[in-house]
Amino acid sequence: MLRHLRSVGASLPPVTQLSLGRPDPVLRPVLAAAWEGDHGPARELLADTRRRRAWERRDTCVGELADVALARPRWLEVWLEKEGDDPDAALVSADLQICRAWEARTAARAKHVSRERFAEFFRILEEATPVIARAAELNPGDPVPWRVALQHARGAQAPRAVFDRLLLNVMDTDPDNYRCHANALQFLCAKWYGSHEEMFDFAETAAARARPGRLLAALPVEAVTEYLTEHPLGRGPVPRQRVHAAVDRTLEVSAGYEPGDPAAAGVRNHLALALTRCGRWEEALRQFELIGTDVRELPWAYVDGENEVRGFADAREDTRVQVAKAVPFFSRYRPAA
Repeated sequence: MLRHLRSVGASLPPVTQLSLGRPDPVLRPVLAAAWEGDHGPARELLADTRRRRAWERRDTCVGELADVALARPRWLEVWLEKEGDDPDAALVSADLQICRAWEARTAARAKHVSRERFAEFFRILEEATPVIARAAELNPGDPVPWRVALQHARGAQAPRAVFDRLLLNVMDTDPDNYRCHANALQFLCAKWYGSHEEMFDFAETAAARARPGRLLAALPVEAVTEYLTEHPLGRGPVPRQRVHAAVDRTLEVSAGYEPGDPAAAGVRNHLALALTRCGRWEEALRQFELIGTDVRELPWAYVDGENEVRGFADAREDTRVQVAKAVPFFSRYRPAA
């Protein structure tokens, strides 16, 4: 093994270069300005995403800005005071309520969350309801408020009828929206309000109707992440063939994006983990190469809840070792085509 390890994954960036969800060059100064109290760049950026109907991009920007507002809210408060009917400010405010609620609850399993934390969690979610409704009202064609609403529904233990209605709103605004569907998948997974089978059914149906070139075709890989986090491959209710089919579908989607493309980074992070858990080491190594330095919180928070980058790096190193072990001692390692 040691004979070949140095040559396996030789092009991978060193661990010191890995970063967790680093904002792109356009978004980075906008976040910095918001941190310093200036909402102007955020206002311009979000207005541009709205005019261009760049919904996936808009969702990313809204989420990052809500994270800034969680720590430094004054810039958003000033924006809302000046332009209370601005659909972009309202949307960031809606997403911020979800961030605040989960900060109060924490990401711990329910059995580890105190009664006081749960009470605060549900109080914030109740206050968020009109804020989310206002964001949807101010920009009716925008799917991002429905992504926020789906997250809200999951936390608030909404009835299935409410979930179904929110999903219809997604279909009316942007039927191929990845993040909306990923949040719907969470609602339907076994640890929340559905089952493994229902989760896979939903993901496969969404992927099958996705238009060519849309990332939604890779949604089943998130079902694989959820499932294999609870069950080793072949030891639970979902047949291994179904898991491999989801992985194969996602490999096809990944192949349509350039190496290092941030648009595909989330899917590729899920795919790399899925391939390692399926024992498909050469294919996993290739995905780690395509990811480069762009580590995402999910799925690696499931691997190492304290340090996602460490979870990614450990899985990547284990992949290198497994690939090296498979090379005959007197042979030369040749990367898979």
